[in-house]
Amino acid sequence: MRRIVLFAAALFVAAIPSLASAQQRQISGKVTQKETGAPIPEAIVTIVGQTLGARTNAAGEYRISVPQGEASLLVRAIGFKRQSVKVAGATQDFELEKDVLQLEGVTVTGQATTVDKRNASTAIASVTAEELIKAPAKSVEGNLAGKVAGAQIFENSGTPGGGMQIQIRGATSILGQGDPLYVVDGVMVSNQSVAGGLSAISRSSGSTSSTQDQTVNRLADLNPNDVESIEVLKSAAATAIYGSRATNGVVVITTKKGKVGQTRFNVQQRMGTQQATRLVGSRKFASYAAVKDWLGGSAQADSVAKANCVSACQWYDWQGQLYGTHDPSYETVLSASGGSGNTRFYSGLNDRQTKGTLYNTGARRTSGRINLDQTVGEKLTVSGGLDVTHSFAQNGIGGNDNSGTSPVYAFGYAPAIYDIQQRVGPGRFVKMFMNGGGTAASNPFDLLENMTNNEDTWRQTGNIRVGYSAYTSAKNTLQLSYIGGVDRFQFEGNQYTPGFLQFEPADGFLGTSQILTTTSRFINQSVNGVWTFTPGWKWFNSAQTSFGGTYETQYIQNYNIRIRGLLPTRRVAVAGVDNAFANGITEFRDQSRYINEQLLLLDEKLSIAAGARQDRGTANGDREKYFTYPKVSASYRWAQPLRQFTNKLDELKVRAAWGQAGNRPNYGGRDITIASGGIIGGASSMVASTTLGNPNVHPEVMNETEFGIDGSAWNQRIGFEVTRYERKIKDLLVNFPLPASSGLATQQVNAGQMTTKGFELGLTIVPISRRDLEWTLKTTYQRNEQKMDKLGVPAFNIGGFGSSYGRNRGIEGVVSSLIWGNQRYSCLNTTVNGVFTQGTGADGKPCHKLTPLETVAGSVVRDSIVADAAPRHTTQFLNTVTYKRFSITALLDWRNGGHTSTMTKNLFDEGGNSRDYDDKSPDPAQVLGAYRYATFAKGDISTYIDDGTYVKLREINVTYDAPKSWANVAKAREMRISLQARNLAMWSKYWGSDPEFNNFGNSNFSRFIDLGPYPPSRQFFLSIDLGY
Repeated sequence: MRRIVLFAAALFVAAIPSLASAQQRQISGKVTQKETGAPIPEAIVTIVGQTLGARTNAAGEYRISVPQGEASLLVRAIGFKRQSVKVAGATQDFELEKDVLQLEGVTVTGQATTVDKRNASTAIASVTAEELIKAPAKSVEGNLAGKVAGAQIFENSGTPGGGMQIQIRGATSILGQGDPLYVVDGVMVSNQSVAGGLSAISRSSGSTSSTQDQTVNRLADLNPNDVESIEVLKSAAATAIYGSRATNGVVVITTKKGKVGQTRFNVQQRMGTQQATRLVGSRKFASYAAVKDWLGGSAQADSVAKANCVSACQWYDWQGQLYGTHDPSYETVLSASGGSGNTRFYSGLNDRQTKGTLYNTGARRTSGRINLDQTVGEKLTVSGGLDVTHSFAQNGIGGNDNSGTSPVYAFGYAPAIYDIQQRVGPGRFVKMFMNGGGTAASNPFDLLENMTNNEDTWRQTGNIRVGYSAYTSAKNTLQLSYIGGVDRFQFEGNQYTPGFLQFEPADGFLGTSQILTTTSRFINQSVNGVWTFTPGWKWFNSAQTSFGGTYETQYIQNYNIRIRGLLPTRRVAVAGVDNAFANGITEFRDQSRYINEQLLLLDEKLSIAAGARQDRGTANGDREKYFTYPKVSASYRWAQPLRQFTNKLDELKVRAAWGQAGNRPNYGGRDITIASGGIIGGASSMVASTTLGNPNVHPEVMNETEFGIDGSAWNQRIGFEVTRYERKIKDLLVNFPLPASSGLATQQVNAGQMTTKGFELGLTIVPISRRDLEWTLKTTYQRNEQKMDKLGVPAFNIGGFGSSYGRNRGIEGVVSSLIWGNQRYSCLNTTVNGVFTQGTGADGKPCHKLTPLETVAGSVVRDSIVADAAPRHTTQFLNTVTYKRFSITALLDWRNGGHTSTMTKNLFDEGGNSRDYDDKSPDPAQVLGAYRYATFAKGDISTYIDDGTYVKLREINVTYDAPKSWANVAKAREMRISLQARNLAMWSKYWGSDPEFNNFGNSNFSRFIDLGPYPPSRQFFLSIDLGY
């Protein structure tokens, strides 16, 4: 690496020409839109082949110095097609056409470098500010859903505060980090999902927190209205610049900046409401005889049933009542931007209040941001940003539950034959008398009115960038920069349930309280140099060398205390009894150095990029060793490649890329020798850990090869992008089982290998493009398949609840997304010493899987492949139609395949309460619900594995640009009125609420289990936007 840096430095020195003053002349002019004549501010005007130039002001005017004689000028602006002309005179105006296909723009290639999108040699996925906020979502991930090829969005539930995860091109790790790296304005930020402690109430696990909690990931703190653009780096050749943090992809977020010109103010007020959709419903019992077996044996329940089932039993829509909140939601957005001289600024304020459909739930986010850009003299630029956010969420209870607190559990096990909204005293509701086969259940109305379940977060993020132009000549520039950032948040989860609630033990204690606090602090900084050499030759256009280093620290501390016996107003631990404590600290320190080279050759038709990054960090077994992540890519563009046959194909680009990216080990994997014990004699204790530390642990490594073809046709009315990729993730972290005689259980080792092969297609068509009417259709298609090539350890389960309900498994040579679970077979085949023996069942046939209606003596229950959780493909259709002042946008999302384990249906069948329980089944002797559960009880999970295919109308937006006379009423410069909707409709045969919801969204695998989620909602908004 040192030799590479020295060689680059020597090349730099050798290439600097002697300084010679050349006589210059001035060219000035104006850049406007071809269709409307409106000025285009912030357009970049340069001499062809050079990087430095001039920017247009608010009036679209520019002035640039050029050498004497004829000069070729190039003008570029985001959203418009580039244009170049030869200029002999002193003035030159430009009229730019709209770039409907979004072929122009830049993409990230390094810590401090970018490249024109048209020259990029890897697949690019970018979302503009306008596309991002067509319809409000819970968080930025929700805004991205259906808009990025290769990215799959997972939700734990429909809670209003957040809780989404992005998986790019499939899972890349079993035990390691699975979320992408998020970079905001050049600074890495946390997307930590903090378990708020709800499991202390719901007992969904044996600890005080659980990955099944309805967690809110911290990207929900980011205000989408402050975002200018989002770029998703998918290929290892693109993400290698982030080293051991990049296997899962990188999401690069750029916030809005000020522009030179008059200060512009924007005021946006949005109001909306929501409606729960696809509630799972419940059984309508025909008579007392039908319901009596599902009452739970209580005399009081029997009395209530007889009183309410005189003929047909009464039926109450408990779910519709509980999830029937339609309280309005509000959002206010204020922003100001502008600049004069050498100073530009952007500031934004946001207050968003979202109500949940579930009784007594909701979320609120209040944030403020300011971005400043300052030029000091001719060489120094300073940019900085500060964002402060306060988030508050009341997410209710949903998901897994072992105590009878979850509303879905309660409704699954209790026949809805009486009114549970009856009051029996101040603040109290009637009890749930019935318990149809499951755990004792609490009245959800009583629980949600009397429990405290709050999550409170304060977050501060800041960044600074100092750039210095160390050297500038006609052919060479050297730019130096320092980038630093801090991301800090303080989270507090606070739960309290009074002792009088039905699920609380009758032990005389006053209730259960839990407080969880998390402090997170990310600090990262980098020093960068960029040397650009532009000789002006047609065959050698430019060479850009970037080099530098980074240093990052991440610190997270969790403190959790659960107490029993407290009054609602008491939060002091010593005031309670039966206390439980948990405390954890994770800290990473990472250091890197890198060098990248970007070449543009042959009149910018050939682009070649290569580079390498070396990382070392405290999570590795050898903390001093640098791990290297190289990359190389290339692309070549042909203008009108078939001109001999047709002029319809405008441009074609072929590209190829290869790169490596890493995923660092988990915290403490190298050091684990002891663990925290219980409280002994009032003091903490230490015990031997069951996990052995590994001094040789190191990052997982992904090798990815990517090939693609991009192009445009019919005068840029059609654009397409085709990508094929193959990933090999080596040195996967897996748990190696240790001998029982050692007194230890496992050790994390780098032993596995997983392969992912995938295909992505993007197609943009502009069927109509006229002055008053334009129609744009964008389609993305993606599919992939993952396989465990080798493990180095015995086969093991990955997440889930076990073979009774389905989970993924790690098995060499087997597709990793397959759902494994119990199924019945007539007999078992055997393999001894590599010799396979075909078994024969009591029916005289070779061993085979039994249908639910088959019975064979001596049959066995076998853990086997039931279905595939991965969809066959996902396809999105984004339509935008603009007619005069109206604009209509609709996003349709299609998932074909992808099975789920619908445990919600299982618990409703167990309680005799599923909505279709009395429907006909394949067995004439049983109704459908009884047939499904009887099949399950015999050891066959197949009746609860459902196809998750759907077509979803995810977003729709209708916008009207009001005439000036309307804006004048509000004394505004412009007015825009929008009607927006999210999750307007879903067409699916899926039994549950939404196949996108799952209990293990925070895990890398087993993201297919549907168990009692907070249901989805259909949301409507009216938005008025005023510009001043």
